Formats: sequence, structure tokens, C-alpha cells
Amino acid sequence: GQINNISDLTNNVPGLTRQEGDKRANLSIRGIGTRLSQITADPGVGVYVDSIYMPRNDSQLVDVLNMESVQVLRGPQGTLFGKNTAGGAILLTTRKPSETFEGFASVNLGDRSRQFFRFGVSGPIWQDTLSGGIQLDRRKEDGYRDDAFTGQDYGDVDRKSALGQLRYQSDVLTADLMYFYGKVEEHTSPVNCFFVQRTQLQAFTAPGQSAGYDELCERSESLLDDEKVIMDRSPLVYEITSQLGGATLAWDLNDFTVKSITGYLYQDDIDLASQDIDGTDLYTLNNAYEYRRQLAGNGIASDDETRKFFSQEFQLLGGAFDEFLEYTVGLYYSNEKIDNNPGGNMIGPGGWLGAPLPDGNVALSPPAISFREAVIRDFENTSAAAFGQAILNLSDTWQLTLGGRFHWEEKKAAQVNYSSDSDLASGPPLTRADFDALQNYLHPIIIDPEIPGDEGKEDWTEFNPAATLTMFAPDAWYGETFNGGIFYASAKNGFKAGGFSPFGDQFLPFDPEEVWTYELGYKLDFLSSKLRLNGALYYSDYDDIQINVTRNFPDPNGIDRTENGIANAGKATLKGGELEISAMPVEGLLLNASASYTDAEYDEFKDLAPQLDGSQLVIDRSDEDFAYIPKWTWSLIAQYEWQTEFGAITPRVHGYYMGSVFIGLDPASAQTPE
Repeated sequence: GQINNISDLTNNVPGLTRQEGDKRANLSIRGIGTRLSQITADPGVGVYVDSIYMPRNDSQLVDVLNMESVQVLRGPQGTLFGKNTAGGAILLTTRKPSETFEGFASVNLGDRSRQFFRFGVSGPIWQDTLSGGIQLDRRKEDGYRDDAFTGQDYGDVDRKSALGQLRYQSDVLTADLMYFYGKVEEHTSPVNCFFVQRTQLQAFTAPGQSAGYDELCERSESLLDDEKVIMDRSPLVYEITSQLGGATLAWDLNDFTVKSITGYLYQDDIDLASQDIDGTDLYTLNNAYEYRRQLAGNGIASDDETRKFFSQEFQLLGGAFDEFLEYTVGLYYSNEKIDNNPGGNMIGPGGWLGAPLPDGNVALSPPAISFREAVIRDFENTSAAAFGQAILNLSDTWQLTLGGRFHWEEKKAAQVNYSSDSDLASGPPLTRADFDALQNYLHPIIIDPEIPGDEGKEDWTEFNPAATLTMFAPDAWYGETFNGGIFYASAKNGFKAGGFSPFGDQFLPFDPEEVWTYELGYKLDFLSSKLRLNGALYYSDYDDIQINVTRNFPDPNGIDRTENGIANAGKATLKGGELEISAMPVEGLLLNASASYTDAEYDEFKDLAPQLDGSQLVIDRSDEDFAYIPKWTWSLIAQYEWQTEFGAITPRVHGYYMGSVFIGLDPASAQTPE
């Protein structure tokens, strides 16, 4: 179908999946990617716009404007692309300005008040050397769920973007300059609540809310058939403004080409942290509005987060020995700074949560009563790499590709911890009236006197080799039916960067993930390329998997605290395959079918579950399914293009299937009956 956004690729590319409905990318290829939405975790699939890397998972869903090509590279791409391509890479290449004047306009209208508009023009500016272009895009669509009480839409689309380009060409130099502006002003994805098993949480309530969690969860579940939700009353938004600048310079020096790729990404007006985890209007577990309200009410700035990312790459491309050798060597550097990133864990409006007692008073749960984990964080990530790839044309039939990349990564993290100075927690159980009065309570906030903050600094080195042996179909195989093809075997290594995870008041480092993938495949053409058949089988060793886990930490007051964070908790084996068939039986008719199979199993996955007596129970979660990874996906497409005097008319039928996925992400999921 029409590709408006990277998320649309999952319906067309076998092996590429993501968490459906999520505003974050959360991309995976062949089961390897990320299931972590925190800013402290890097993506596992790299996204590049004109060879410029997009570093954050929460802003990787780039709107596709006027693209020349969209490539999905499956399997580790560590040699040429470096970090965070353990699963693969997605390459978006924009269409460069034309040497003759041209333009386009498109309108896409549909249900839920869909209004997608696109417009673009390009052409010569000066003689035959300088051309330019501009493209504008506006996308607006109502959400697919609304709140039964407030009427607020969730899962809506509201995006504006623009792309300006210049191209200079001479006999020696080609220079491409681009500037992209994008603004997202949406609401988060809708969530409904389902009771899997009963816990002590079912008795909890919140100020101004007479119903307990159990009643509200059942009410939320009953609304699913009506396509409605009940979610937090505080704003649940998803907003960011991005500006991307790029310059690609290529000098053709006869025997070789020198290329420079420079990128700069600046992002502000950021509010991406609001989520409704529990699926009711009772709690505010991870709604950024609440901890920002508390911080701002105490004169602490919490809405000026900025992100800056600079990258520079130099490449030397050429050949030698009478076309026996083709080579690419290069150097890479990047620096990312994230300043004033707010975080927190508010439980209920004002941070309060309790359960009604028989005498009408309200007991407050000690672990949940405090302000908890309101922080301001800064991050700096620096990368440097040297890489090379050599293609050896051994004969007309055989080709060997060898490559390697040495990568150095340094990460720094710092945070300031804030706590509540309220004395309400030490008093007797509140009456219902006093508890309800806490609905808009503003905590007096101070820098935590016990743990005022934390910082960390770690560096890692990685070497990513790769080898591919390719056999081109010999001339003797060609005929009226068979028109060519290749067979290949490859072994590739890639990694996803390590980092720091906040466990409450402190940072703990986690190491990079590492993947080795071994692949066999073929690409065949038949009937004058009217029939194409592609297939691949793969086997992957996946080590040091970064997963959300639970840990206990000693508290200065003598009470252990249970915290969730990221750690290297797993090893896995993944195997599977893909099959793609494309056919053009008659002029104008295109038929396409594709399927993918992924079998992902943990070899090791241990976690800790806190017990009521303060001890920790070790849980073996290796029998748990991979979260959000379906075993089977398939896609069927049929389209026919009619040429008329008014232009081309192309009706299209597209069917897509994705198998069931597992969504349990915490230790309790391993203990929950299916």
C-alpha cells in the first residue's frame, strides 16, 4: 500500500514488525530490535534519512515525503552502519531536485476525518549546476478510541512536515543539502484494562474516586467492544518538534570517490513520556503531566528538554586490480546530548493512593504514598568508528565480500533526585473527606537529602566482522524461462549500544547486546523478470539482551525498595525464514505475496521477584515468549494500473496477517496462568 510513514512498512516487508498502535517505533527485524521505550535504551533497528542516523526510538517513525527509495536491510549491519543495527537497518533516500521543472500534489481523504495533503515542486535554479525543491506534508486523522467520560480522542494523527533541498553538480563535485522540519502534536495510544489475576492492588482507590481499581478495570474491559476507554484525566499527549539538516558531498576523482556526510538533528517542544499503564482513570503511574506539575509548582523547570545530535562520516570508495577489488573504507563520529529530560513515577493525582478501611478511613500504602522518583536527567553519548569493506570478484560466477568495523562508544548520565517534604505519610489513616481533598495536592519538593543525585560514565569497544559468499547464476543456466539470479551465504555480526538505566535514585550500567546471524538465500528472475522469487533462511545467536527487570535496593531508611530497570538478563536463539513472490502476468497487473516465520526462544532469562517478607525469589523466565514478536506474518497484494488521459488510476487490494504476540514484560507474567 501507500507508504506514508515508516510504520506502514510492516505491512509490506516480511520479517519487519513493531508494537502495533504505539507512537514509538519499537521496530524489530527477525525478532531482534527493542521492546524498551525508555530514552535510556537505544533502538535495535537503525533508521537513516539520506544516510543520516535517527538516534531515538521515540522519534524514528519518520514521515515519508517524496522518497526515491526505501530499503529494508535484514540482519546485522554492523560493518557499514555501526551501532544499533543488530536487527537491521531502514534506509530512506529522498528524491533529489530535478534538472527540469516538475511538481506533484496528492490528497488522501478517508474515515475518522482523515486529511492527508502533499505538495512538492523542484527544478533548475542556476544554469545546469544548481537545482532546488520543496515538499510540504500535512497529516490529520481522528483517534481510533475515545474516552467514555471525557470524549478525548486517543491514537490520533496530527503532523506537519516540510523538506527543502538543494543540489549542486559539476564534473567533479556533487553536493546535496537538505533541511527537514517536522512537528507532532498528538495524543498517546489508547489502553484498556484486563484482569489477569487478582492482587492487593484491586483495593486501591484515589482522591475523588469512590470506585476501586478492580471495579474500574472491569469497567474499562467492558468498554472494549464499544471501542472506548477510560484513561487519566490529566493530559496524555505525544508531542515533539524535529529539525534535521544534512550535507552530502561527493568528489569523483576518477579512480576513487571521496564522500562526506554531515548531519545535525535538533529536537525540542518534547512531551513523549505520558502513558496510561493501568488502563483506568484511577492511577497516574507514568503520566509526565503529573510530575511536571509537581516540579513546576515548586519553581523547578521541567518542560525545556532539548536533544542535539551531530554526526560526521567520511568514505573512500574505489576499485583496483582491473575490477578484481571494490572497496569502501571510512571514519565515523557522532555526539548526542539530551538535556533536562524529566522523569518520575506518580501514583494517583498528587501522588496519593490508598484503600478504604471498614471504619470509613483511608489507609495509604507506605511504598506508594511518597512523591517517588521525580528526576531531571542529562545524557551525552559519543561514538567513533573506523570501518572497511572489500568486494573480491573471484570470477564471473563467484564473489566474496569481507568487512569489519571497530567501534568505540562512551556514555555519560547524570540526574538530580527530588522528593516530597510532606509529613502526611506519618499521620493516622485519613478520613475519606481528607483523602479526597488530596486530589490536587501540591507536594513541597526538595532535593532528596539522602540521595541528591547520581551520575555515571562508561565506555565500550566493539568489533563487527561480516562475510558473504555470492554465486551468480552461470550463463549456461539462462534461457527463455530463467533470466538470472544469485545465491548467497553470509555470517554477520552487529550490536546494540549499552547504556545506563535508572533504578530509582541511582544509575546502573548495562552492556551492549550482540548478535551473530548466519543466512542462506537466493534471488531469482524468470520470464523476462515478470516473475521474481526471493527466499532466505537464517539462524541468530542473541546475547546480553537488554530487558526490563526487577531489583531490590537498600534504602537509607532501612526499608528495601523494589525498582524496575534495564539489565542484560537474557540469551536467545532465533531462526526462521522469508519468502517473497512478485509477478506481472499481464501489462499493468502486479501480484505480490510474502511470508515470514520467526522462532525465537530464550536460552537464558532470570529475573527477581520481591516477596512480602522483603526477600527476593529468583524466577527462571526462559520459557517466556518473546514479547511483541509474532511467529507468522504474511501479506498479499494485487493492483492494476489503468492509464487514462487524466493520469494513472491504480486500484489496489492488500491483505495482511500477523500472528498473536505475547505482551507480558514483568516477572509476574511468568507466574500468571495462561
